[in-house]
Amino acid sequence: MVVLMIALTFLVFVAVDLLREHHRRADLVREGESLHNALEEEEPSWVAGFKVPQPLSYHPGHMWVHWVSPDQAYVGLDDFGRRLIGERAKFSLPWVGTHVGQGEESIRVGKNGEHIELLSPVGGEVVAVNPRLKKDPGLAFRDPYGRGWLMKIRSPRLYQDLSNLLSGSLARHWMTDTEERFRHRLMLASGSVIQDGGAPMEDIAAGLDKEVWRDLAKEFLALKTSVLK
Repeated sequence: MVVLMIALTFLVFVAVDLLREHHRRADLVREGESLHNALEEEEPSWVAGFKVPQPLSYHPGHMWVHWVSPDQAYVGLDDFGRRLIGERAKFSLPWVGTHVGQGEESIRVGKNGEHIELLSPVGGEVVAVNPRLKKDPGLAFRDPYGRGWLMKIRSPRLYQDLSNLLSGSLARHWMTDTEERFRHRLMLASGSVIQDGGAPMEDIAAGLDKEVWRDLAKEFLALKTSVLK
């Protein structure tokens, strides 16, 4: 009887944990929807053919930050980053509870046997990762500023880290410069051009050899020296 009671108690705890996890995942999905809707209501802002929402702050490694409280913020890929990574890339997100530093490697992205490490735009503790990306990593490509967010970070120095990032006119000038540099590098690396009919290609990665993709992605998305100081 004692053994049976212990087993039943264990099963109850397991069931409660599973229920809590289900609710937590549902809450994260709803938060992604809310983020998507909030940014969709903003006036579209385009720079050099890339979408650059005004409410966000940007890291030079093409990661954005959307703060939701004095010490918590969502993190994801910007329009340029998601096009260079492409729709078929796979993400290896950090474990919840992991501590990441601003400008340090935090997310591994793999494609065609190659991989790069994306840099965290802010430092702190990872308190959530997007539960939808495991089954549908292409969501980060299709909806990078909303449902395709990557992780949520809690940091006591969020304000200081945000001051190191790009926003407003600085972000617009930076994206213009990025497009010009990338177009030049792409022509040198592959003989291709970034533009197709006057607009950036939707999936730049799809037309690149894997070695060219790796080198360009590392240069524009994964250089640690790109952290603003």
